[in-house]
Amino acid sequence: MGDAERCSYRCWHAVLGLRLHVDWLLWAGLLKGLGMMLPTLKEQFTAETWMIGWLIATFNGAASFTAPLSVPLEDKFGTRAVVTVSGFLVGTSMILSSFSNTAIQMMLTSLITGPGLSIVNVLARAAMGRYFTTNYTSANGIGTSGHAVAMILIAPITLLLLDTYEWRGALVLLGALYLHLGVCGLLLTSSPIAPTQAQDEYLPIISSEEEKSPPDKASHDTKNAFKLSNVKGAIWAHRNLLLGCQMCWRVEFWIVSLVYGCAFFVSSLWLIYFVAYTEAKGFSGYEAVTFTMAGGIGNLVLKIMVGVIVDRGLLKLRLSMSVMIIVNSVALLVLPWMNSYWLMVANAFIFNGFNGALSSLIDIYTRELLGAEDLLSAFSLMDLVATAFQQTLGFFPGWMFDRTGSYDTAFVILGCVAMLPLVAPFMERVLNRWNWKEQPT
Repeated sequence: MGDAERCSYRCWHAVLGLRLHVDWLLWAGLLKGLGMMLPTLKEQFTAETWMIGWLIATFNGAASFTAPLSVPLEDKFGTRAVVTVSGFLVGTSMILSSFSNTAIQMMLTSLITGPGLSIVNVLARAAMGRYFTTNYTSANGIGTSGHAVAMILIAPITLLLLDTYEWRGALVLLGALYLHLGVCGLLLTSSPIAPTQAQDEYLPIISSEEEKSPPDKASHDTKNAFKLSNVKGAIWAHRNLLLGCQMCWRVEFWIVSLVYGCAFFVSSLWLIYFVAYTEAKGFSGYEAVTFTMAGGIGNLVLKIMVGVIVDRGLLKLRLSMSVMIIVNSVALLVLPWMNSYWLMVANAFIFNGFNGALSSLIDIYTRELLGAEDLLSAFSLMDLVATAFQQTLGFFPGWMFDRTGSYDTAFVILGCVAMLPLVAPFMERVLNRWNWKEQPT
């Protein structure tokens, strides 16, 4: 590989990392921003806490339910077109949600917002896994640190917009910000392919530019005439993928889904309900933002630090994940007793730091168990499983607050849920022993 090709590959790796970073920033920023608005939306819509909390969870749920569509959409239209359209849909739907007068109307707009973010997220994570054969943990940590940056930046920005323009104006301005995801999609180009690339190396993602054929009026008209049938054909061709028939037969998939689903569930509900929880404890909105920023800093620092440590072989992947699971679970279990300012800062820093590092390691764990070739379908179906869990139980912290006047019990339950992935290493060991026994002697 020549110097020019090597430089081109490095630039493309940087683009992939930046793309994943921006997507996580926007996704976490959406959840955190809506979580900041939870008390305001509850008052504006004269609804109970659980209903608004479940509404915000629906934004996340609508995203993951459409994740399996990532496969046929990428195959048919290319990554560039999919990212561009998804980005513009996200921004437009957020602007439309500012005109909502009821919780139901806002929920309908979430059916547009969520899918755009989810499809882009799945494509970005799968591309990272296919391209990075070395330093994947560090690169993934930097890419997913967009989640941390969102907590540091979006929370105070949302509070400022709420105080200045109220919730409708805040949604319009945030929607305008999210339109930039579509612009980022337009900037994507085809990936460089080294001449020495072997057949068994990770394949590059498909770009819409690579799909273009020489201009031919007849063929162009034919393509337009059968555009809808082509889309249907792509979906039908991937019907096994969409239904999960192939991946769901693998025990390894369910092991990874357990880890990812619990981490996703706990992290999402923390983003949605934490501000309301701190205000119920007697802290002000500005103090709640400070706690969130502390969590974002912890997320950023530990995510990158753990990525470097695992890449250098100083700590094994599974041992690292076990430590992350235990610490972030304990942080939630003791949260009801954190009643001073500095204890809340420390708790937010620790929980989000270790939870963020865990979320980054899960992608590496997925590639180890399922392989790089199946990452796109694996991430899609993992999102689907996780969101089914969240849509079913995403309302319960708000419901418990409405019934008891406190979030303490709800966050203790979240701490117990966060501990469940500890069974994954034992399940993996049992599976390996079973496979070893099945091997012919």
